[in-house]
Amino acid sequence: MTSPYTIAHVTHEAVEKLGGIGTVLEGLMTSPVYKEHVQRSILIGPCQTHVAVDPAKRLGPEGTVLYSSVDQIDTLGLGRKLRPIEWAFNTPIVYGKRTFDIPGDKRSGEADVLMIDIFNINHDRLALFKFRLNERFGLDSGKYDDEWGYEEYIRLAEPAFYALNALLADDEKPCVVLSHEFMGMGAALKCLLDGGDDFRTIFHAHECATARHLVEHHDGHDTMFYNVLRQARSGKRKQYVEDVFGDLSGVFRHQLISLSHCCDAVMAVGDYTADEMHFLGRHFDHHDIELVYNGVPAAKVTQKARKAARKMLVDYSKKLVGYEPDVLMTHVTRPVISKGMWRDIQVCQNLDRHFEQEGLKGVLYILTSAGGTRRPQDVKHMEKEYGWPRDHRSGYPDLVGPEEDLWKMIHAFNANHENVQVILVNQFGWSRERIGKRCPKDMDIADFRWATDVEFGMATYEPFGISPLEPLGSGAVCVISNVCGCEGFVEYVTKGKPIDNVLVADYTNLDKKRSIDSLLGMTRDERDAIEQVESARIADELMQRIPLTDDARKALLKSGQELVTKMGWDQVVENKLLHVLDRIVNNNDD
Repeated sequence: MTSPYTIAHVTHEAVEKLGGIGTVLEGLMTSPVYKEHVQRSILIGPCQTHVAVDPAKRLGPEGTVLYSSVDQIDTLGLGRKLRPIEWAFNTPIVYGKRTFDIPGDKRSGEADVLMIDIFNINHDRLALFKFRLNERFGLDSGKYDDEWGYEEYIRLAEPAFYALNALLADDEKPCVVLSHEFMGMGAALKCLLDGGDDFRTIFHAHECATARHLVEHHDGHDTMFYNVLRQARSGKRKQYVEDVFGDLSGVFRHQLISLSHCCDAVMAVGDYTADEMHFLGRHFDHHDIELVYNGVPAAKVTQKARKAARKMLVDYSKKLVGYEPDVLMTHVTRPVISKGMWRDIQVCQNLDRHFEQEGLKGVLYILTSAGGTRRPQDVKHMEKEYGWPRDHRSGYPDLVGPEEDLWKMIHAFNANHENVQVILVNQFGWSRERIGKRCPKDMDIADFRWATDVEFGMATYEPFGISPLEPLGSGAVCVISNVCGCEGFVEYVTKGKPIDNVLVADYTNLDKKRSIDSLLGMTRDERDAIEQVESARIADELMQRIPLTDDARKALLKSGQELVTKMGWDQVVENKLLHVLDRIVNNNDD
């Protein structure tokens, strides 16, 4: 392979790790294999320079500002290249470096950061760009005048393109512009319009926004959608998403990602995501969608460290629920409907009966937050006043948004079950400062992850799912949905061989064949009946796999460690990403 490569990542997480894309960037930038083959990484995103902040902090806590026209910073003399672009588009630019350091890991990395304030962009130039997008690609921006998510990244496209041209040396071209989800599609389309041989474009499907929209907004969720997808794609006359679900042109994300076939490559993080992208339209029938899975944390965890972490969580649990649990269960996630947290409760209802028969006790911690990070003084107050997080109250600093309904479900479960109790920890992080004084003094989020026996992740829509596999290397049984992209990665590295560390739930399994029209009419009650059957099966299977002795935990730790060594970012870059780059940059199809 010819290298090194230059990659510009267009994303909303250029300066801050907010979710899955930020985790991907962190994994790539700190991978020695990535750094060996990529000579320069530039993270591109929008910013707001009109907001008063410390100039040195404009690129976040890990950033160093080298150029900022609004702050009169120009360490490298870049003004002569960047100011003409700022004047032309009326878009102030901040440029610098960002470091990546993973706590508890020796890996580190660095990337350039290019942030552009598009708030007061030159509207005449913007209108012309939108006209060209419509003329060339049929993208009617007028439909989305009220959609800031669309407008923001279309505005970003042209100044980002010209700033890249100004910053790149001749030997750094062609530059690969990588659109992380819909956010970078405007920039990718601009490269296709005017980039010539100096640019290549990749759409990185961390999800298929169209599929997520349909799954989340239908009572049948994944049970409906994936059965429809299979039927629509398997018939003699293939059907596409709008053939089945009707006109989706009002959904701007759908419109943007439907143009991703124009890119030099499309990468999908999971097998189902690739299928979903093919479902978008006939243009994808002749487009190879490359499977580039996400990497899974591969930290070295010893039996001693696992045992110590587990003791800390057991001790903490006793203070909350009044008993020492035999089984520790966790679910670290975002509080959105696609995470399917009600399925955790369904499985626990069945586990409670099993535990009663076997004389076992268990605790499930659901760690999620819709209200950001609660302040230490608020944590202290809530813990003292009513025993948070064992109990909760409505309103910030406690329950907000979707946390309210989640707590109602958990509270009702706890009132009617004795052998399993569920604790809602609506907080980011894990430490005494974040969780309260009952938390062991030296315990952190790594200990929390290492302690668990079971990690739930039975999502209705999960393009990959790094979080559900995070405790894999510490010997947990990870329970995931068959529609999760990480299930395909596990099957890929194990060559389809069953393993005790991963248990797959299939909520798309129907007791009888149903037509597409019947599936589209699926009710919540119908889906719930299917889920109840599958939840009972998962609970039965878990009873065969949950480690209840040190020897059983040691065996799962050994097999989990062996598995994650094949699933890290180095392997993903070496076996997947580099082949895509080689093909589109060097025209090498081998």
